[in-house]
Amino acid sequence: MKQFIKLNFSKRFLQLNDYFLTQEKFELYIDPKTELIKTIPQPEQLDRYYESEDYLSHDDTQKSFFARCYNFAKVFNLKSKTSLIKKFAQNGSVLDIGAGVGDLVKSLKQNGVKARGFEPSEKARLFAKEKGIDLHTSLDEFESNTFDLISMYHVLEHVRDVKKQKQEILELLKPNGVLILALPNYESYDAKFYGKFWAGYDVPRHLFHFNKKAVESLFHEEFDILKMQPMWFDSFYVSILSARYKKTGIPFLSGILVGLLSNVKAIFTKEPSSITYVLKKRF
Repeated sequence: MKQFIKLNFSKRFLQLNDYFLTQEKFELYIDPKTELIKTIPQPEQLDRYYESEDYLSHDDTQKSFFARCYNFAKVFNLKSKTSLIKKFAQNGSVLDIGAGVGDLVKSLKQNGVKARGFEPSEKARLFAKEKGIDLHTSLDEFESNTFDLISMYHVLEHVRDVKKQKQEILELLKPNGVLILALPNYESYDAKFYGKFWAGYDVPRHLFHFNKKAVESLFHEEFDILKMQPMWFDSFYVSILSARYKKTGIPFLSGILVGLLSNVKAIFTKEPSSITYVLKKRF
């Protein structure tokens, strides 16, 4: 197996704050060769940056207007994710890494897919258990060459060591297995419009930041990219949050408008707010 590409985060890209929770300052540095961006510093204790009832991917009990909108969009996203996974997994076994509160694993099981999930957050696992979904606590619980498909929806940006994560994926996937990644795209219109306030950066919870070139650079040695498709709802969610962080007047309305404009522009630029990548392992 070839060596993982060497990364050199030598160029400062942006200075910004944790606008979601602590207001602490962070910096983004880019590797000029791959265009992968890294959050610096990366806190040793990351758990405390997730400790908020407003962190919706780990808590689906919130009843605020924004939470209701998030959950409404999640229903459509779940159908799209399930359909995509069924298409590429066929009758194979699926692992959802970063399964959150277990909604995707539950949806896959209800649609006849042999699915399991891994989730490091105890809080999220407890919510999943209430839905009848038991999630694994470690990838070490799985044997090599076990899965026909691995999905990571908005997870890779949270991983501290992308090199290690990639190696774990390669070991868990069967030959010719499929990897589905969904990632925020910092080349999107909404990212450029909001700049340091763009919620897609979400420092320090997001430790790395991606565009198409970064994904291609990191995975091209072992994977072929079969497909890239937009996640249309993400632009609205991210833009509304970004408008809040920027303290824009009527953030919900302005966020909806920017999200809509971002989607329209993405039709022509092919740079949506978030992208789903379908990759196939070569061996």
